[in-house]
Amino acid sequence: MKMIRVSTWFSILFAVVACTVAAPTAPQTTPTRVATAKSDAPAAFVGGQIKTWSVVTDDAFVYWTDCGTNPAAQNGKVLRAIKSGGAPITLASNEACPTSLALDADGVYYLVADPAQSLRKHLKRIAKTGGAATTLVTGQDIRGFALDDANAYWTICDLTRGAGSALKISKQGGAPTLIESSQDCFFDLAVDAANVYWIEARGIMRAAKSGGAAIALAPAQFNPRQLVLDDTHAYWIAGVYVMQIAKSGGAVIPLVAGQKDLGSLALDHANVYWNASGALMRIAKTGGAMYTLANTNAPVQSLAIDQTNIFWANLGNAVMKIEKSGGVPIETKNETTTLAIAQENLTSFALDDAHAYWTTCRYGADRVGRGVVMRVSQQGGALTTLAADQLCPKEIATDAANVYWINAGRETAPGDYREGAVMRVAKSGGAPIALASKQDGRARLAVDDANVYWTDCGTTARSGEDGAVFKIGKQGGAPQIIATGQPCPGGIATDAANVYWHSASALYKADPRGGAPVILASHGGGALNVDDANIFWARVESASRTTYRSCADERSALYRVSKSGGAPIRLASLMGLPASKLALDATNIYWTNDCVGGIVKIPKAGGEPIPVLSNVSVKHLAVDATHIYWTASDGTVMRKVK
Repeated sequence: MKMIRVSTWFSILFAVVACTVAAPTAPQTTPTRVATAKSDAPAAFVGGQIKTWSVVTDDAFVYWTDCGTNPAAQNGKVLRAIKSGGAPITLASNEACPTSLALDADGVYYLVADPAQSLRKHLKRIAKTGGAATTLVTGQDIRGFALDDANAYWTICDLTRGAGSALKISKQGGAPTLIESSQDCFFDLAVDAANVYWIEARGIMRAAKSGGAAIALAPAQFNPRQLVLDDTHAYWIAGVYVMQIAKSGGAVIPLVAGQKDLGSLALDHANVYWNASGALMRIAKTGGAMYTLANTNAPVQSLAIDQTNIFWANLGNAVMKIEKSGGVPIETKNETTTLAIAQENLTSFALDDAHAYWTTCRYGADRVGRGVVMRVSQQGGALTTLAADQLCPKEIATDAANVYWINAGRETAPGDYREGAVMRVAKSGGAPIALASKQDGRARLAVDDANVYWTDCGTTARSGEDGAVFKIGKQGGAPQIIATGQPCPGGIATDAANVYWHSASALYKADPRGGAPVILASHGGGALNVDDANIFWARVESASRTTYRSCADERSALYRVSKSGGAPIRLASLMGLPASKLALDATNIYWTNDCVGGIVKIPKAGGEPIPVLSNVSVKHLAVDATHIYWTASDGTVMRKVK
């Protein structure tokens, strides 16, 4: 009998956020979705529900749960309908939000909430033909469950004790048997003929059904969830990835990378299916091209696969259906390479001709910095730590020999960031050197052939005029003032002749050898970058005062002005607040923000934004002559051929 895994909706609400994993020993490539595409529109398999939640299938029927209006109303149902169509048959009614279905040859198993006890659930069974339901497990915080021929297995999270367990019970009832417990919550669960698998803070765990110590099959990762198995591998979602590992152990493979809002996961004999950002997707288990099967147009809670169709619960009033064959391929010629997986709290990113560099910021329980400065070859491979135990490093930049960054330090008092430092380390390794200490930890950074430049937001931040721009020789010495009286200067850039920056109210340039700053534009902005002839920057044009971070209410624009002066030119408009970085190549400007859901490029001459990547969550961005590099929201570093 095929083993069936089920995860509960609480695995989404209370997902594990754990440690990072090592970078893959070799680059992993996965085609990336570049545009919203769809095949045939999905059809409603059945409508008229209140809130569909979980879907499973057998050879003849589709089964689902309807949560009802809420657990307290106890008007939820477990239903089925013949695959060829027909009226739904109610198997169980008057239930408190039933979720998380599983099947065996004769029965339907499901979870129901306990209206009197928050987070408590009961595991119940009802015959496929209907009748009275039997309760197997009562009043536990069940996070996932699965079946084999003889037993039901489940995981719990006891928040009162801060502990978790994996247990089993005979389908005929009786006393539960403990499989494993620890001081961490246990989440999704799956079983095969010999073993039980689950997710917890230690990682993807495996234990023999017959007993014995649990082992970590895969290290813990960012927000792991949706664990499923086939005959040879385990699959799960981790942050922006669909991950794969052999059940016998080995390397963790990012099968799918850079996806935004990853949801449900399901398998058939050849493919992996998932939903992300309103699209239903498919990829072969061996990798290769991804396919967009449908635009779901609603959140997807559960996927079920049979020989010809995909069924899903849309968290609305219907169970949906579409044929799983076909689909729109996603530009297989442009592949992505994963350079590093899930770097914890990645704060800045930069390139040179051969490597990618980044910083991470993490504090221990004592609030002492554990940040690092990292490097990886642009071809992939092992990661190199250039500096460790830094006080929240950020704003990284490079030259031919060194890497520079700002240590943000700690906020010693409200609004006081004077524990920052301007740092340097050789690319060849060695001890980090503080070029300037007691600086504004919010500073932005730029370098030229001789100097390091940074901004100082001032002690009164954006309300005052005591910000400044500084420089220091790359070998150290006393910091020198380039400009004062600045209202919180932000983005900064350099070329062979000048240093450029913007404050809250204007865009400036200055000769770093001396002379008064020159105003190039009478408004400030966010991101800033320069090429041989022009300065490019992004600024807010409208922002909602009633809806925080609303894409509908906030708009940004991209501007250009000649380095020699003249009227600024408005190049393009995008929804949302401006990004903190702009990337340039010979002909285009690359831009991303929270509302883009990917990366766009805009010709330097102006025009409509052109999608480069869609359905990816981008935090930092850089380009060179041949590739686009970015970091995902979980700190994963990626590269794509232009």
